[in-house]
Amino acid sequence: MISSILHRSQRSNVFHLGGSSASVCLFFLCLLFPAFSYSQQRETTYKAETFGSFSTGKNTPFWMLYHNWGKVPLDANNFYFSGAVFHKQQINKAWSFQAGLDMAGSSPHAFGTVWVQQAYGVVDWKVFQLKIGSKEDYVSLLDENLSSGDFSNSNNARPIPEVKLSLNKYLLVPYTKGNMFIKGDFAVGKYLDGKWQEDIARPQFRQYLMDVLSHHKSLYFRFGNIEEKHKLQFTFGFNHYAQWGGDIYRRKKSPEGVPYYEISRQPHGLDDFLRVMIAREGSSSSSGADMLYVAGSQTGSYLFKFDYKLNPSDFLHLYYHHFFEDGSGMGPESIQDMLLGLQYHSTEKRLLSNAVFEYVYTKKQTGPIHFNLDMDDAHDNIRNKGNGNDNYYNNVDYLQGPSHYGRTMGTPLFLSPEYNRDGYLNFKSNRIIAFHLGLEGYFHPTFSYRLLATTGQTWGRYYVPFVDVRDGFASNVDLIYANPRLKDLDFKLSIGFNTGKYFDEDAFGAGITITKRGIISKK
Repeated sequence: MISSILHRSQRSNVFHLGGSSASVCLFFLCLLFPAFSYSQQRETTYKAETFGSFSTGKNTPFWMLYHNWGKVPLDANNFYFSGAVFHKQQINKAWSFQAGLDMAGSSPHAFGTVWVQQAYGVVDWKVFQLKIGSKEDYVSLLDENLSSGDFSNSNNARPIPEVKLSLNKYLLVPYTKGNMFIKGDFAVGKYLDGKWQEDIARPQFRQYLMDVLSHHKSLYFRFGNIEEKHKLQFTFGFNHYAQWGGDIYRRKKSPEGVPYYEISRQPHGLDDFLRVMIAREGSSSSSGADMLYVAGSQTGSYLFKFDYKLNPSDFLHLYYHHFFEDGSGMGPESIQDMLLGLQYHSTEKRLLSNAVFEYVYTKKQTGPIHFNLDMDDAHDNIRNKGNGNDNYYNNVDYLQGPSHYGRTMGTPLFLSPEYNRDGYLNFKSNRIIAFHLGLEGYFHPTFSYRLLATTGQTWGRYYVPFVDVRDGFASNVDLIYANPRLKDLDFKLSIGFNTGKYFDEDAFGAGITITKRGIISKK
């Protein structure tokens, strides 16, 4: 199954249909399985949702776009609707499975007007899980609703289809007296946004890619267990992400000055995947950058997190998250580039039940200069003195960086490529300082709120700085009402506001989301 993904060379939309069809088949097999199995428990549910908004600017206000898996269109005055069916079934104590199919449609959007948002099948055996397809699968340890955004894992972009094997919960390490646990995953997949890149870049004769493959893995170590016996626990985690393979369409000009595209097909065999997996240099058939450095576009991050139990219902969390693009970025040279956060969280429904404050700094990037590894012997003495300009989220070959359909798969504070109006697919703002606040609480058990507010400055990039430092402020308030007489029906009013060039423009907007959930069958 993995090898079929590695060697597939069809266009993105063809792969999309194939990958979705496989997941749809798995979904219906899950529905039929109860007829000939002796299951302990099964449940089939549905979710229907509709959203509409207006804005005074060209774009939807900043924080109304994020934390929703890319469904809200960037263009102002928009709407979307979605309908999903999910099935979960417990076979026995060790085995269970689940499947989901989620269809969506909207006003003009990067995905088109109708698309498959989720189509997946998942099998669990004891602590192991195998997932196939596109699933909204939030794996970050940062708060899903309040954080400004994990550098590597977020819920901001549409999920990509992948095959992922993981530990579905923390596994106790033997002989540690119940004090050490591990968790991790390993995945391969494919981006679906090649045609979108072509439509954006080609009219303005910019570089773009088709059929890009993905790989990621993570490993987390946790010491302590505040859920059962400890007041303090510590977690250290490491994430590795890579984009590789695909066809690079580079812009060229003939001797007569006629523009054309040169297609460079990046290798995508098993040997190339192994090089990507262990971050080795590319093979002889790779691009020049891959042969000089490492195969594909390689990024990573690590996280340190302390959790403290104040009492059975109240917790404090302190975390440090660091992103890196290369070996120099992993060390102390850019340790001040960080997301530093403090969170208070309560399991009870209070006026303030969840609060997050974060400081984000990414100006260092190991310094402003990067010397090429292929320097001549006369400059050998300075080769290792210029390891900087890590240029977060940007790569000379894989211009789109960690984005899908132009929207960031990491932090939204590096403005996503979909904001660009010149056909370029890269991130133009990655040297920033920002302060972020997120609050959640309940006015009443049926009436809750969420507040997000961010202020920051951006300097652009080292080699392409902004003429003036760009300041900005962005905020959003959600008011959510769950009518007790209308079970599982939620109404959400969102009010968003941003000002300043950091967030592209001044804009005020409002939106309404109506969500209905229910049970189709249950045993």
